Amino acid sequence: MIHTRLAVLVLLALQGAASYAGEAVVSAQYLEGTWSLDGKAGCGSNAARIVVFHNNGTLEVADGGEVNRLGFWRVVKDTIVANTLTKPAERENYHPFFGDSYRYEYVTPTVVKAEKDAFTLSIGSDLEKEKREVTLTRCP
Repeated sequence: MIHTRLAVLVLLALQGAASYAGEAVVSAQYLEGTWSLDGKAGCGSNAARIVVFHNNGTLEVADGGEVNRLGFWRVVKDTIVANTLTKPAERENYHPFFGDSYRYEYVTPTVVKAEKDAFTLSIGSDLEKEKREVTLTRCP
């Protein structure tokens, strides 16, 4: 009987540790700085996709050296909550709702893995058909 109770306690402890380990929580201080979506090589490239998290709670997203999204961000547990404004791109001119206008977006990517100089986000919602993961690498 005592062995059964001990085994149950060990299993419960391992399950709790595994579920905690699966949640990659990052802080605002960790995120502050410049991150590349194109790996370390993107940090020095004018063609790279870059995200800059400023310590005042604002962010910039650039593609090919041109900022195309600005917004505000904060961290809630393992989620980055961002309210952004995206400038129109030429490829969006056909869209009947957006056309040449700026687009507001509320995005909440989840951090699924965090290391010293890189972290992976899960982007998409349960309502979407498919989620995707992207990895950002810290730039010096």
